[in-house]
Amino acid sequence: MAVVAYAALMSLLNTSELILHPSQQWLRINITQIESLLQKVHLFQEFLEAYSHRGLPDMAGVESQIAAAAYAAEEIIELHVLDQIPARSMGREGNSSTRFSEDIPKVIEEMEDLIGNKLMRIKETIGKFEEEYPTFIDYSPAVASRSAPKEQTTMVGCDEKLNEILDILTGQQSNRQMVAIVGMGGIGKTTLANNVYQHPYIQNHFHICAWATISQIYSARKIIYEMLSEIGQSRSEGGHLSDDELGQAKCDAGDEQLGEQLYKTLCGRRYLIVLDDLWSIEAWDEIKRFFPKHCNNGSRIMITTRVKKVAAELSSYPPFEMDLLDDNSSWEVMREKVFGHEQGCPPELEELGKTIAKNCKGLPLTIVVIGGLLAKSDKTKELWRHVSENLNSIINSEEEEKCLEILYLSYKNLPIHLKPCFLYLAVTRRSYNIDIPDLIREWVSLGFVKPIKGKSLEEAAHEYITDLVDRNLLFLRRRDVLGDLLSCGVHDLLIELSVREVKKINLFRLLKYDENPEFMFYLRIDPSLLKPELESIPRSIDIFGPALINRSDGDNLQFLRVLIMTDSIMPDEDSQLMNLRFLYFHGHLDRKSISRFYSLMSLFWNLQTLQIDNSSSETLYLPPQIWCLPHLRHLQTHRCVLPHPPIDNHILGNLQTLHTVVFFRCGEEVYTRLPNLKVLGIEYEDVYPAGLGWPLFHLHNLVHLHKLQSLYFKANPFKFNIKIPKYLRFPPSLKELTLHRCSLPWKDMSIVGSLPNLELLKLWSGACKGQIWCPIQGHFVKLKELDILGIDLLHWRANKTHFPILEHLILRHLNLQEFPQDFGQHQTLDKIEVVYCGDSTNAWAKQICEEQKESFGNEGFRVILSGREEKKSTIITSIGDYTLSKGVFYD
Repeated sequence: MAVVAYAALMSLLNTSELILHPSQQWLRINITQIESLLQKVHLFQEFLEAYSHRGLPDMAGVESQIAAAAYAAEEIIELHVLDQIPARSMGREGNSSTRFSEDIPKVIEEMEDLIGNKLMRIKETIGKFEEEYPTFIDYSPAVASRSAPKEQTTMVGCDEKLNEILDILTGQQSNRQMVAIVGMGGIGKTTLANNVYQHPYIQNHFHICAWATISQIYSARKIIYEMLSEIGQSRSEGGHLSDDELGQAKCDAGDEQLGEQLYKTLCGRRYLIVLDDLWSIEAWDEIKRFFPKHCNNGSRIMITTRVKKVAAELSSYPPFEMDLLDDNSSWEVMREKVFGHEQGCPPELEELGKTIAKNCKGLPLTIVVIGGLLAKSDKTKELWRHVSENLNSIINSEEEEKCLEILYLSYKNLPIHLKPCFLYLAVTRRSYNIDIPDLIREWVSLGFVKPIKGKSLEEAAHEYITDLVDRNLLFLRRRDVLGDLLSCGVHDLLIELSVREVKKINLFRLLKYDENPEFMFYLRIDPSLLKPELESIPRSIDIFGPALINRSDGDNLQFLRVLIMTDSIMPDEDSQLMNLRFLYFHGHLDRKSISRFYSLMSLFWNLQTLQIDNSSSETLYLPPQIWCLPHLRHLQTHRCVLPHPPIDNHILGNLQTLHTVVFFRCGEEVYTRLPNLKVLGIEYEDVYPAGLGWPLFHLHNLVHLHKLQSLYFKANPFKFNIKIPKYLRFPPSLKELTLHRCSLPWKDMSIVGSLPNLELLKLWSGACKGQIWCPIQGHFVKLKELDILGIDLLHWRANKTHFPILEHLILRHLNLQEFPQDFGQHQTLDKIEVVYCGDSTNAWAKQICEEQKESFGNEGFRVILSGREEKKSTIITSIGDYTLSKGVFYD
């Protein structure tokens, strides 16, 4: 119950601070009462952070009372706000709610009674037992700054299996083959499959590689789209889907059309498909027709499953059965997890450590999780003996229950501020690839994130992600060159753990079609449940398929905070969704739907995230009311026009993301109202009304966006017949810059090169003009990644000193004749990708690879070559490279 109480308190805290925001002065509310309420909330919050893990008998009752009081207070506040919004939208002053003035004092009084009579008594009781029952594990709620998690996979005792699978997948059999990996949950099936999948030889042997996670609850449409999305991100030959093709695939109405798109993409190409966590033959039967079978080009399908019958029936070979680790291997994995590669285990802990590793019974997931637990805790004999003794009683249970019980130790050791965020993963229902920015925005919208002084809620939430990754409750999937976390995954056993815990404590309920629950704090429901007889109060809803939310669904939706709609009808004026904080819509928006939605804009007093993915690709003309959303943090659309700000002083002080705006006008009246903007995407391509040109866009004022870190800038200066540099200025805070079709003369690249914090530069399709680039010494001092695509550059006259810390160079669709010198002696460069650039560029990249290994012994240096011209040739064993028919991977 402590988690429910804490989540309720955090939500109430966030709601209270939102209504105290200066922009909400229109609210008729007793500020003194709210401040008094917040004092009690902070006391309860500190109490739960300090004592909730103690598990004393009196705690459950107190926690339940705290949760009930917090729920009641927040409902009173939100109802009071919602009562005043209609009057405000019509320009009138709302009436102060009698219920608010009468009921809030009652809630405050209940809280004071709890503090005086029960909390103090519990603290005294705990104090008496403090010395007798010391706490071995650190339960500190503070979120410490941590280094970003590292992507690494530990696999012990599977080298033979890995090599056998590699041989089968790349063997001479031309007909399509299926390979199965089978074993119990958490034994390492996915790890082995991923090590095979990520192997350089595999990535370059197949034209297309795609991964989909199936699980028990699956959707053929989701599986197909997941593979199309991954194929779309690939740079491999034939594996690239254009944005238009992927957008078309996303908006296809039926599974058959989507499957046909996948079939056409795979047909004629050698592909590897991984189907992870396949539970039934029926799941395979639903999707198998979308994978070409008779291409006779060596295509392969690899599956992982817990069910031996599925593996035996589908595999073309005897299934690869995963073995439990022996005692020595178990200890090797655990020791590395706890102490890292270099630090050894203290002699006094080694015997206990070996006992703990042995009691894990060779299950890799258990070993890794327990190792993560020990790594986070004090390395004392008392603690290790405590873990060892508790494991002994757990290990004797059933296999699945055993792992869940052990995983529960890691969950139980979480600081309470992380527990609601972890349990929200139950809502994701096992995703191999969770989008971290979206997950964080949902956490923030639901009030899960504890404010940290000097940091935004998003920055605090990123620390939550890092902490969960460090504790092996999440695994990192992808990050960008700047170190920002982009996607993560969750093991199915951890999702099962979160689902069980959610059901046990009733934090929220995951509905089935026939359920009609009573009030729960958070709720995830299906469109078929949106009916008047539904008596619950949902806070989070996902809608997949056509559905319309309006007044007929009942007033229970007035508290809704998170709404995710796919191929649905946008809310109308009767929807009562005034309390929304997160709204994501993907689908076709006609003008009527857009107009209906815009009529609601002024009612969304609390909207924080607005993401509209309009599959029609039409430009959205946002209404002026967008400037009246003071809490808006993220505004993302395919293409939109931002209206001129109203005359009043509305400031979007919380807005961090604005992407993508066409013909963005950065006048003083705009940039002064976006003081905290971090991500901006702008385009200047289409024909604009006569008389508008570069001077009127005030691009020199971009320099005044002092917190901007990422900028996407696409332009077509020929339509304006005015050169860009005269009007273009970038802020020094910029870390990532993408220029597209700007025709910026190379001599004016000082505008970019002089940026002191630039780490990632993308020059795409006509970004620069001219055939000669001579970088200036002392520029690009922090550049780590350079991506050049489709530019008429012939002579690149540079050396390693022009890019002193460059790590990753990508050259695509170029016809270079003169190349940078001495990159073979560049000490920070570790990867070059060359895509469709011709023989001279390929030869230069190979030479760099040879020099790197000869000069520095840099065996980790990689050169990846892709292009239709590449032919299968002899392997150069002195470099240790793989040469394949679709391209060359120098490793």
